[in-house]
Amino acid sequence: MPEDKDVEKLAEELRTLRKAMNELMRSFELVSQLAQNYLRLINIYAQYGELSIDIVIPEIKHDPIAREIVKIVFDLKKANISQIARELKARRGKGSRNTVREKVELLLKLNVFEEVEGEKGKCYTLRKEVINKWFDLIGIPIRFERK
Repeated sequence: MPEDKDVEKLAEELRTLRKAMNELMRSFELVSQLAQNYLRLINIYAQYGELSIDIVIPEIKHDPIAREIVKIVFDLKKANISQIARELKARRGKGSRNTVREKVELLLKLNVFEEVEGEKGKCYTLRKEVINKWFDLIGIPIRFERK
């Protein structure tokens, strides 16, 4: 019957519209979440004047060398004392292994770094909890899990 075909056609169109509406709602939720994250970042920037790692690790706020070492290890993923000292010297114009060793010990005590095995012995990397706190702060909805 023609009426049955019309009903089937309308039912199919309704399913297509519902699917499109659901996709549109998911897109709207994503845009809404991004807008909320953006506003939170603006608020943090207004409050602190920058979006720096010391917001997540307030203990290093007044220690520019420790802050730079954290940024170096964040960039390199993992590094030994020599690699950190070399990069610190490139970024700041100076960086002794003794100073780096002292700051790394501090960062280990603060549970910012963890010691891992590297190709040439001990290396240091950011703890996954620190990375996850940073991602939470800047509104990236992913979890960093290290094996």
